[in-house]
Amino acid sequence: MNHEKADMENKPASEAAGVSAPAAEENPLLRRFQVALGREEIAREIDLLAEEYSHKMKMPGFRQGKVPVDVVKKVHAPALRDEVIQQAVSKLAFARIEQDKLAIAGEPFVEKMDDRGAEGFQADIAVEVLPEVELPELDSLRVEIPAATLRGEAFDEAQQIERVLEGNKRSLPVQGRPIGADDLVLLMVQSSEAASKRKWPRQETYFMMKADNPSEISGLYDALLGKQGGESFALQAAYPATAVKKAWAGKKIAHQVEIKAVYELKKPELDEEFLKSLGLKSAGEFKLKLKEEYQHHQEHHRDEALMDGIFEKLLDASHFPVPRSLQEQEVARRLTQNRQPLNFKDDEEKAKFKELVFAQAEKAVRLSLILERVREKYQVAVNEADLEKEYAHLAQHHGVAEKEIRKYYSEEKKASELKDHLLQVKINDFLKEKIKVKEV
Repeated sequence: MNHEKADMENKPASEAAGVSAPAAEENPLLRRFQVALGREEIAREIDLLAEEYSHKMKMPGFRQGKVPVDVVKKVHAPALRDEVIQQAVSKLAFARIEQDKLAIAGEPFVEKMDDRGAEGFQADIAVEVLPEVELPELDSLRVEIPAATLRGEAFDEAQQIERVLEGNKRSLPVQGRPIGADDLVLLMVQSSEAASKRKWPRQETYFMMKADNPSEISGLYDALLGKQGGESFALQAAYPATAVKKAWAGKKIAHQVEIKAVYELKKPELDEEFLKSLGLKSAGEFKLKLKEEYQHHQEHHRDEALMDGIFEKLLDASHFPVPRSLQEQEVARRLTQNRQPLNFKDDEEKAKFKELVFAQAEKAVRLSLILERVREKYQVAVNEADLEKEYAHLAQHHGVAEKEIRKYYSEEKKASELKDHLLQVKINDFLKEKIKVKEV
Protein backbone atom coordinates (compact mmCIF):
# COMPACT_ATOMS: atom_id res chain seq x y z
CA MET A 1 0.00 0.00 0.00
CA ASN A 2 1.46 3.34 -1.02
CA HIS A 3 0.71 6.84 0.16
CA GLU A 4 -0.77 9.21 -2.42
CA LYS A 5 2.63 10.65 -3.41
CA ALA A 6 4.30 7.25 -3.72
CA ASP A 7 1.38 5.96 -5.76
CA MET A 8 1.76 8.77 -8.29
CA GLU A 9 5.47 8.12 -8.65
CA ASN A 10 5.07 4.43 -9.47
CA LYS A 11 4.12 4.43 -13.17
CA PRO A 12 2.80 1.32 -14.94
CA ALA A 13 5.44 -0.66 -16.84
CA SER A 14 3.74 0.17 -20.14
CA GLU A 15 4.04 3.91 -19.41
CA ALA A 16 7.68 3.49 -18.38
CA ALA A 17 8.31 1.89 -21.80
CA GLY A 18 6.81 4.92 -23.54
CA VAL A 19 3.42 3.32 -24.29
CA SER A 20 1.00 4.80 -21.77
CA ALA A 21 -2.60 3.67 -21.54
CA PRO A 22 -5.11 5.52 -23.70
CA ALA A 23 -7.46 7.92 -21.95
CA ALA A 24 -10.48 6.12 -20.52
CA GLU A 25 -13.84 6.93 -18.98
CA GLU A 26 -14.66 6.42 -15.31
CA ASN A 27 -13.76 2.86 -14.28
CA PRO A 28 -16.97 0.90 -13.50
CA LEU A 29 -14.95 -1.68 -11.55
CA LEU A 30 -13.54 0.83 -9.06
CA ARG A 31 -14.81 0.49 -5.50
CA ARG A 32 -14.24 3.28 -2.95
CA PHE A 33 -14.34 3.37 0.85
CA GLN A 34 -12.76 5.21 3.76
CA VAL A 35 -10.48 4.02 6.54
CA ALA A 36 -9.50 5.98 9.65
CA LEU A 37 -7.37 5.74 12.76
CA GLY A 38 -7.81 7.91 15.86
CA ARG A 39 -5.27 9.58 18.11
CA GLU A 40 -5.23 6.89 20.81
CA GLU A 41 -4.83 4.07 18.28
CA ILE A 42 -1.96 5.85 16.53
CA ALA A 43 -0.24 6.51 19.87
CA ARG A 44 -0.59 2.84 20.84
CA GLU A 45 0.86 1.67 17.48
CA ILE A 46 3.75 4.15 17.79
CA ASP A 47 4.56 2.75 21.26
CA LEU A 48 4.62 -0.81 19.91
CA LEU A 49 6.78 0.15 16.92
CA ALA A 50 9.20 2.18 19.06
CA GLU A 51 9.59 -0.75 21.47
CA GLU A 52 10.29 -3.07 18.54
CA TYR A 53 12.99 -0.75 17.20
CA SER A 54 14.50 -0.19 20.65
CA HIS A 55 15.58 -3.84 20.72
CA LYS A 56 17.60 -3.64 17.50
CA MET A 57 18.66 0.01 17.06
CA LYS A 58 22.16 1.42 17.41
CA MET A 59 22.43 4.88 18.98
CA PRO A 60 25.42 6.78 20.42
CA GLY A 61 25.60 6.41 24.19
CA PHE A 62 23.60 3.19 24.33
CA ARG A 63 24.37 -0.46 23.76
CA GLN A 64 22.62 -2.08 20.80
CA GLY A 65 19.19 -3.28 21.87
CA LYS A 66 19.26 -1.15 25.03
CA VAL A 67 17.96 2.17 23.65
CA PRO A 68 15.07 3.42 25.86
CA VAL A 69 11.68 3.50 24.12
CA ASP A 70 11.17 7.18 25.06
CA VAL A 71 14.46 8.09 23.36
CA VAL A 72 13.47 6.22 20.20
CA LYS A 73 10.12 8.05 20.17
CA LYS A 74 11.72 11.46 20.71
CA VAL A 75 14.47 11.09 18.09
CA HIS A 76 12.39 9.35 15.41
CA ALA A 77 8.89 10.71 16.06
CA PRO A 78 8.04 11.79 12.47
CA ALA A 79 9.41 8.57 10.92
CA LEU A 80 7.56 6.38 13.45
CA ARG A 81 4.28 8.17 12.80
CA ASP A 82 4.69 7.90 9.01
CA GLU A 83 5.40 4.17 9.22
CA VAL A 84 2.48 3.55 11.56
CA ILE A 85 0.11 5.39 9.22
CA GLN A 86 1.42 3.54 6.15
CA GLN A 87 1.02 0.15 7.85
CA ALA A 88 -2.37 1.11 9.26
CA VAL A 89 -3.75 2.25 5.91
CA SER A 90 -2.70 -1.04 4.30
CA LYS A 91 -3.99 -3.18 7.16
CA LEU A 92 -7.32 -1.35 7.38
CA ALA A 93 -7.84 -1.39 3.62
CA PHE A 94 -7.30 -5.14 3.32
CA ALA A 95 -9.48 -5.76 6.38
CA ARG A 96 -12.28 -3.82 4.68
CA ILE A 97 -11.74 -5.74 1.44
CA GLU A 98 -12.01 -9.03 3.34
CA GLN A 99 -15.06 -7.83 5.27
CA ASP A 100 -16.88 -6.81 2.08
CA LYS A 101 -15.70 -9.99 0.31
CA LEU A 102 -14.31 -8.03 -2.63
CA ALA A 103 -12.55 -10.06 -5.36
CA ILE A 104 -9.88 -7.52 -6.23
CA ALA A 105 -8.02 -7.23 -9.53
CA GLY A 106 -5.17 -5.05 -8.26
CA GLU A 107 -3.64 -3.39 -5.23
CA PRO A 108 -5.76 -0.82 -3.37
CA PHE A 109 -4.45 2.74 -3.48
CA VAL A 110 -4.93 6.02 -1.62
CA GLU A 111 -6.92 8.62 -3.53
CA LYS A 112 -6.87 11.21 -0.74
CA MET A 113 -5.19 11.38 2.66
CA ASP A 114 -6.70 13.64 5.33
CA ASP A 115 -3.97 13.78 8.00
CA ARG A 116 -5.36 15.57 11.05
CA GLY A 117 -2.11 15.55 13.00
CA ALA A 118 -2.64 14.70 16.64
CA GLU A 119 -6.28 13.82 15.97
CA GLY A 120 -5.45 10.94 13.62
CA PHE A 121 -6.14 10.49 9.92
CA GLN A 122 -8.77 9.49 7.38
CA ALA A 123 -7.93 8.03 3.96
CA ASP A 124 -10.05 7.63 0.83
CA ILE A 125 -9.22 4.21 -0.67
CA ALA A 126 -9.96 2.92 -4.17
CA VAL A 127 -9.54 -0.63 -5.40
CA GLU A 128 -10.41 -2.29 -8.71
CA VAL A 129 -12.49 -5.45 -8.45
CA LEU A 130 -12.95 -8.37 -10.82
CA PRO A 131 -16.06 -8.21 -13.01
CA GLU A 132 -19.05 -10.51 -12.83
CA VAL A 133 -18.62 -12.82 -15.83
CA GLU A 134 -21.91 -14.23 -17.09
CA LEU A 135 -21.32 -17.14 -19.46
CA PRO A 136 -23.67 -17.81 -22.37
CA GLU A 137 -25.37 -21.22 -22.62
CA LEU A 138 -22.48 -23.20 -24.07
CA ASP A 139 -24.76 -25.81 -25.65
CA SER A 140 -26.46 -23.11 -27.72
CA LEU A 141 -23.27 -21.75 -29.28
CA ARG A 142 -22.37 -22.64 -32.89
CA VAL A 143 -18.93 -22.17 -34.42
CA GLU A 144 -18.29 -22.32 -38.15
CA ILE A 145 -14.73 -22.90 -39.40
CA PRO A 146 -13.59 -23.27 -43.04
CA ALA A 147 -12.94 -26.95 -43.79
CA ALA A 148 -9.67 -26.09 -45.53
CA THR A 149 -8.41 -24.50 -42.32
CA LEU A 150 -9.10 -27.64 -40.34
CA ARG A 151 -7.81 -30.06 -42.98
CA GLY A 152 -4.50 -28.33 -43.64
CA GLU A 153 -2.17 -29.41 -46.44
CA ALA A 154 -1.49 -32.98 -47.58
CA PHE A 155 1.86 -34.50 -46.60
CA ASP A 156 4.53 -33.86 -49.27
CA GLU A 157 7.55 -36.03 -48.45
CA ALA A 158 9.99 -34.25 -50.77
CA GLN A 159 8.94 -30.84 -49.48
CA GLN A 160 9.30 -31.90 -45.85
CA ILE A 161 12.74 -33.44 -46.46
CA GLU A 162 13.84 -30.20 -48.12
CA ARG A 163 12.55 -28.22 -45.13
CA VAL A 164 14.61 -30.33 -42.70
CA LEU A 165 17.75 -30.03 -44.83
CA GLU A 166 17.25 -26.25 -45.12
CA GLY A 167 16.89 -26.03 -41.37
CA ASN A 168 20.19 -27.87 -40.88
CA LYS A 169 22.38 -25.79 -43.19
CA ARG A 170 26.04 -25.63 -42.18
CA SER A 171 28.35 -22.65 -42.60
CA LEU A 172 31.47 -23.41 -44.65
CA PRO A 173 34.33 -20.95 -45.36
CA VAL A 174 34.31 -19.34 -48.81
CA GLN A 175 37.57 -18.87 -50.71
CA GLY A 176 38.39 -17.80 -54.26
CA ARG A 177 35.08 -16.18 -55.12
CA PRO A 178 33.39 -12.82 -54.42
CA ILE A 179 30.67 -12.33 -51.82
CA GLY A 180 27.22 -13.17 -53.16
CA ALA A 181 23.62 -13.29 -52.02
CA ASP A 182 22.86 -15.62 -49.05
CA ASP A 183 26.48 -15.60 -47.83
CA LEU A 184 27.24 -14.98 -44.14
CA VAL A 185 29.94 -12.32 -43.67
CA LEU A 186 32.02 -11.65 -40.54
CA LEU A 187 33.00 -7.98 -40.34
CA MET A 188 35.12 -5.73 -38.16
CA VAL A 189 33.56 -2.27 -38.14
CA GLN A 190 34.81 1.08 -36.84
CA SER A 191 32.22 3.87 -37.05
CA SER A 192 32.81 7.59 -36.51
CA GLU A 193 30.84 10.81 -36.87
CA ALA A 194 32.10 12.93 -39.74
CA ALA A 195 31.50 16.30 -38.01
CA SER A 196 32.64 15.70 -34.42
CA LYS A 197 35.09 12.85 -35.18
CA ARG A 198 33.52 10.91 -32.33
CA LYS A 199 34.35 7.20 -32.66
CA TRP A 200 32.38 4.20 -31.59
CA PRO A 201 34.29 1.09 -30.41
CA ARG A 202 35.45 -1.34 -33.09
CA GLN A 203 33.29 -4.41 -33.04
CA GLU A 204 32.83 -7.72 -34.80
CA THR A 205 29.49 -8.34 -36.38
CA TYR A 206 27.90 -10.92 -38.68
CA PHE A 207 25.80 -9.87 -41.66
CA MET A 208 23.58 -12.17 -43.71
CA MET A 209 23.68 -11.22 -47.38
CA LYS A 210 20.02 -10.73 -48.16
CA ALA A 211 18.86 -7.62 -50.01
CA ASP A 212 15.94 -7.10 -47.62
CA ASN A 213 17.98 -7.78 -44.47
CA PRO A 214 17.89 -4.61 -42.30
CA SER A 215 21.24 -3.33 -41.05
CA GLU A 216 22.28 -0.46 -38.80
CA ILE A 217 24.81 0.47 -41.49
CA SER A 218 23.03 2.01 -44.48
CA GLY A 219 23.97 0.50 -47.87
CA LEU A 220 25.96 -2.38 -46.36
CA TYR A 221 24.49 -5.08 -48.64
CA ASP A 222 25.38 -3.25 -51.87
CA ALA A 223 28.84 -2.32 -50.56
CA LEU A 224 29.69 -5.96 -49.71
CA LEU A 225 28.32 -7.52 -52.89
CA GLY A 226 31.19 -8.61 -55.14
CA LYS A 227 33.99 -8.04 -52.61
CA GLN A 228 36.16 -10.82 -51.17
CA GLY A 229 37.38 -11.93 -47.76
CA GLY A 230 40.34 -9.89 -46.47
CA GLU A 231 39.30 -6.65 -48.22
CA SER A 232 38.75 -3.37 -46.38
CA PHE A 233 36.70 -0.40 -47.50
CA ALA A 234 35.15 2.85 -46.31
CA LEU A 235 31.42 3.55 -46.36
CA GLN A 236 29.80 6.87 -45.53
CA ALA A 237 26.09 7.50 -45.06
CA ALA A 238 23.80 10.33 -43.96
CA TYR A 239 21.27 8.89 -41.51
CA PRO A 240 17.70 10.21 -41.19
CA ALA A 241 16.11 11.21 -37.91
CA THR A 242 14.31 7.84 -37.89
CA ALA A 243 17.57 5.80 -38.06
CA VAL A 244 17.55 2.44 -36.23
CA LYS A 245 20.62 3.46 -34.22
CA LYS A 246 19.53 6.59 -32.36
CA ALA A 247 23.12 7.82 -31.85
CA TRP A 248 23.46 8.15 -35.64
CA ALA A 249 20.11 9.84 -36.26
CA GLY A 250 20.44 13.02 -38.34
CA LYS A 251 24.23 12.63 -38.70
CA LYS A 252 26.83 11.72 -41.30
CA ILE A 253 28.62 8.56 -40.19
CA ALA A 254 31.76 7.06 -41.72
CA HIS A 255 32.34 3.31 -41.43
CA GLN A 256 35.67 1.55 -41.85
CA VAL A 257 34.82 -2.04 -42.69
CA GLU A 258 37.17 -5.05 -42.76
CA ILE A 259 35.87 -8.34 -44.21
CA LYS A 260 37.31 -10.92 -41.83
CA ALA A 261 35.63 -14.04 -43.21
CA VAL A 262 32.95 -15.19 -45.62
CA TYR A 263 30.82 -18.29 -45.19
CA GLU A 264 28.28 -20.02 -47.38
CA LEU A 265 25.40 -21.98 -45.93
CA LYS A 266 25.11 -25.44 -47.45
CA LYS A 267 22.46 -28.05 -46.96
CA PRO A 268 23.70 -31.44 -45.73
CA GLU A 269 23.27 -34.57 -47.80
CA LEU A 270 20.68 -37.09 -46.65
CA ASP A 271 23.44 -39.54 -45.85
CA GLU A 272 24.48 -41.81 -42.98
CA GLU A 273 26.43 -39.06 -41.22
CA PHE A 274 23.45 -36.65 -41.23
CA LEU A 275 21.02 -39.35 -40.11
CA LYS A 276 23.35 -40.30 -37.27
CA SER A 277 23.46 -36.66 -36.12
CA LEU A 278 19.66 -36.87 -35.77
CA GLY A 279 19.90 -40.12 -33.79
CA LEU A 280 18.42 -42.19 -36.64
CA LYS A 281 19.70 -45.33 -38.35
CA SER A 282 18.22 -45.23 -41.85
CA ALA A 283 16.51 -43.03 -44.44
CA GLY A 284 13.38 -45.15 -44.01
CA GLU A 285 13.25 -44.44 -40.29
CA PHE A 286 13.86 -40.74 -41.01
CA LYS A 287 10.97 -40.54 -43.50
CA LEU A 288 8.62 -42.43 -41.15
CA LYS A 289 9.44 -40.07 -38.27
CA LEU A 290 9.06 -37.08 -40.60
CA LYS A 291 5.53 -38.17 -41.53
CA GLU A 292 4.59 -38.82 -37.89
CA GLU A 293 5.83 -35.37 -36.86
CA TYR A 294 3.98 -33.72 -39.75
CA GLN A 295 0.74 -35.47 -38.81
CA HIS A 296 1.25 -34.40 -35.19
CA HIS A 297 1.85 -30.82 -36.37
CA GLN A 298 -1.33 -30.94 -38.50
CA GLU A 299 -3.37 -32.21 -35.56
CA HIS A 300 -1.96 -29.41 -33.42
CA HIS A 301 -2.76 -26.88 -36.17
CA ARG A 302 -6.32 -28.23 -36.46
CA ASP A 303 -6.82 -28.04 -32.71
CA GLU A 304 -5.50 -24.47 -32.60
CA ALA A 305 -7.84 -23.39 -35.42
CA LEU A 306 -10.76 -25.08 -33.66
CA MET A 307 -9.98 -23.45 -30.31
CA ASP A 308 -9.45 -20.04 -31.93
CA GLY A 309 -12.97 -20.32 -33.37
CA ILE A 310 -14.41 -21.34 -30.00
CA PHE A 311 -12.57 -18.55 -28.17
CA GLU A 312 -13.79 -15.92 -30.66
CA LYS A 313 -17.37 -17.13 -30.19
CA LEU A 314 -17.03 -16.94 -26.39
CA LEU A 315 -15.57 -13.43 -26.64
CA ASP A 316 -18.44 -12.31 -28.88
CA ALA A 317 -21.05 -13.81 -26.55
CA SER A 318 -19.63 -12.49 -23.24
CA HIS A 319 -19.80 -8.81 -22.32
CA PHE A 320 -18.25 -7.30 -19.20
CA PRO A 321 -15.75 -4.54 -18.30
CA VAL A 322 -12.09 -5.58 -18.19
CA PRO A 323 -9.99 -4.56 -15.15
CA ARG A 324 -7.53 -1.87 -16.25
CA SER A 325 -4.93 -3.09 -13.77
CA LEU A 326 -4.93 -6.56 -15.40
CA GLN A 327 -4.82 -4.98 -18.85
CA GLU A 328 -1.80 -2.89 -17.80
CA GLN A 329 -0.06 -5.99 -16.47
CA GLU A 330 -0.66 -7.82 -19.76
CA VAL A 331 0.65 -4.87 -21.78
CA ALA A 332 3.77 -4.76 -19.58
CA ARG A 333 4.28 -8.51 -20.04
CA ARG A 334 4.04 -8.20 -23.82
CA LEU A 335 6.44 -5.24 -23.91
CA THR A 336 8.91 -7.13 -21.72
CA GLN A 337 8.80 -10.12 -24.07
CA ASN A 338 9.43 -7.85 -27.06
CA ARG A 339 13.22 -7.56 -27.03
CA GLN A 340 13.35 -5.25 -30.04
CA PRO A 341 13.58 -1.50 -29.26
CA LEU A 342 10.37 0.43 -29.87
CA ASN A 343 11.24 2.92 -32.61
CA PHE A 344 8.40 4.89 -34.21
CA LYS A 345 8.81 7.04 -37.31
CA ASP A 346 6.11 9.45 -36.12
CA ASP A 347 3.35 9.98 -33.54
CA GLU A 348 0.77 8.37 -35.82
CA GLU A 349 2.71 5.10 -35.93
CA LYS A 350 3.17 5.19 -32.16
CA ALA A 351 -0.56 5.81 -31.64
CA LYS A 352 -1.45 2.85 -33.86
CA PHE A 353 0.97 0.59 -32.00
CA LYS A 354 -0.44 1.74 -28.64
CA GLU A 355 -3.99 1.07 -29.81
CA LEU A 356 -3.02 -2.38 -31.09
CA VAL A 357 -1.10 -3.54 -27.99
CA PHE A 358 -3.83 -2.38 -25.60
CA ALA A 359 -6.53 -4.03 -27.73
CA GLN A 360 -4.59 -7.30 -27.76
CA ALA A 361 -4.04 -7.12 -24.00
CA GLU A 362 -7.73 -6.36 -23.39
CA LYS A 363 -8.74 -9.39 -25.47
CA ALA A 364 -6.25 -11.68 -23.71
CA VAL A 365 -7.44 -10.61 -20.25
CA ARG A 366 -11.10 -10.92 -21.26
CA LEU A 367 -10.53 -14.49 -22.52
CA SER A 368 -8.61 -15.49 -19.37
CA LEU A 369 -11.51 -14.27 -17.19
CA ILE A 370 -14.02 -16.21 -19.33
CA LEU A 371 -11.97 -19.41 -19.09
CA GLU A 372 -11.56 -18.96 -15.35
CA ARG A 373 -15.34 -18.63 -15.05
CA VAL A 374 -15.77 -21.84 -17.11
CA ARG A 375 -13.36 -23.63 -14.76
CA GLU A 376 -15.22 -22.35 -11.71
CA LYS A 377 -18.79 -22.89 -12.93
CA TYR A 378 -18.26 -26.38 -14.35
CA GLN A 379 -15.70 -27.44 -11.72
CA VAL A 380 -12.97 -28.38 -14.19
CA ALA A 381 -9.93 -29.57 -12.24
CA VAL A 382 -6.74 -31.60 -12.55
CA ASN A 383 -6.63 -34.74 -10.41
CA GLU A 384 -4.01 -37.36 -9.61
CA ALA A 385 -5.21 -39.63 -12.42
CA ASP A 386 -4.56 -36.81 -14.92
CA LEU A 387 -1.03 -36.37 -13.58
CA GLU A 388 -0.32 -40.11 -13.68
CA LYS A 389 -1.49 -40.29 -17.28
CA GLU A 390 0.68 -37.32 -18.25
CA TYR A 391 3.78 -38.78 -16.55
CA ALA A 392 3.36 -41.99 -18.57
CA HIS A 393 2.80 -40.04 -21.80
CA LEU A 394 5.87 -37.84 -21.29
CA ALA A 395 8.04 -40.84 -20.43
CA GLN A 396 6.98 -42.63 -23.63
CA HIS A 397 7.29 -39.50 -25.79
CA HIS A 398 10.80 -38.65 -24.60
CA GLY A 399 11.98 -42.24 -24.29
CA VAL A 400 12.99 -41.97 -20.63
CA ALA A 401 12.02 -43.78 -17.45
CA GLU A 402 8.85 -42.54 -15.76
CA LYS A 403 10.74 -42.04 -12.50
CA GLU A 404 12.91 -39.44 -14.27
CA ILE A 405 9.80 -37.55 -15.35
CA ARG A 406 8.47 -37.65 -11.79
CA LYS A 407 11.81 -36.43 -10.47
CA TYR A 408 11.81 -33.51 -12.93
CA TYR A 409 8.32 -32.44 -11.86
CA SER A 410 9.01 -32.87 -8.15
CA GLU A 411 10.13 -29.23 -8.09
CA GLU A 412 7.18 -27.07 -7.00
CA LYS A 413 7.43 -24.51 -9.81
CA LYS A 414 7.64 -27.14 -12.56
CA ALA A 415 4.81 -29.14 -10.99
CA SER A 416 2.65 -26.01 -10.92
CA GLU A 417 3.40 -25.28 -14.59
CA LEU A 418 2.45 -28.84 -15.55
CA LYS A 419 -0.84 -28.61 -13.64
CA ASP A 420 -1.64 -25.26 -15.30
CA HIS A 421 -0.98 -26.83 -18.70
CA LEU A 422 -3.17 -29.84 -17.99
CA LEU A 423 -5.92 -27.59 -16.63
CA GLN A 424 -5.92 -25.58 -19.85
CA VAL A 425 -6.10 -28.80 -21.87
CA LYS A 426 -9.06 -30.01 -19.80
CA ILE A 427 -10.89 -26.69 -20.17
CA ASN A 428 -10.31 -26.80 -23.94
CA ASP A 429 -11.56 -30.41 -24.14
CA PHE A 430 -14.63 -29.47 -22.11
CA LEU A 431 -15.42 -26.56 -24.45
CA LYS A 432 -14.97 -28.75 -27.53
CA GLU A 433 -17.55 -31.17 -26.08
CA LYS A 434 -20.08 -28.47 -25.18
CA ILE A 435 -19.86 -26.08 -28.17
CA LYS A 436 -20.94 -27.27 -31.60
CA VAL A 437 -18.31 -26.81 -34.35
CA LYS A 438 -19.27 -27.06 -38.00
CA GLU A 439 -16.92 -27.23 -40.99
CA VAL A 440 -18.07 -25.00 -43.84
